[in-house]
Amino acid sequence: FENRDDLAHRLGFSPVDLGGLCASRHIEEVPLLIFPSWEGPILVASLLFLFFYGYNFIRNVLLPYFDPGENNFYQLPLVMVNQTVPAVALVTLALVYLPGLVAAAVQLVRGTKYQRFPNWLDRWLCRRKQLGLLSFLCALLHAVYSMCLTLRSAARYALLTAAYRQVKAGVENTWVEQQVWRSDLYLSCGILGFGVLFLLSVTSLPSVGNSLNWREFTLVQVSRSYVYIISVLSVLPL
Repeated sequence: FENRDDLAHRLGFSPVDLGGLCASRHIEEVPLLIFPSWEGPILVASLLFLFFYGYNFIRNVLLPYFDPGENNFYQLPLVMVNQTVPAVALVTLALVYLPGLVAAAVQLVRGTKYQRFPNWLDRWLCRRKQLGLLSFLCALLHAVYSMCLTLRSAARYALLTAAYRQVKAGVENTWVEQQVWRSDLYLSCGILGFGVLFLLSVTSLPSVGNSLNWREFTLVQVSRSYVYIISVLSVLPL
């Protein structure tokens, strides 16, 4: 063989030049790394969670405490987390599809698709699957937290208080047609959005994605992502 690269090609491998002998220490540590491709996405998701959690804390807990003296600190472990994770899921999902648009704009500006992307964009493109799975994790946590809201002691106290006020006011029927429709549509859109995001996450797995051709993969990833975003945005004003 002429060189080591030729030998690697004949064995069915794709050789990568990682430098000279001084890079040997780094190369030896590569098999010992734990989820190296997840560091950036986890850091981004954590920063987004802290940002939205801090915003919800200031808006829903801190400001009502200083202005009318309302104590909402009981919302910290459950309610505020349930308000934060869907926002993180939406932004993280947006970060999955945004680099594709940026890459297309870069190719249009350069006038060619055969030139390598910048390092930051290349790393962003290579982390899209991890960001998508983290988005699905946040949506799953939101579904679980939403089901647990009715199990809280605060929910039972609020229900008893509302029932006492209804009896005291002499109201026999509190049925509000508009609120019933809004609640059912909210839950229906939420379940639909979660199902679509689950489908997107499944198709991102190599064993599933490799069984699809490029048209099928594009149909699932692009059209279903639009359905998910529309279904979630439709219930935000509620």
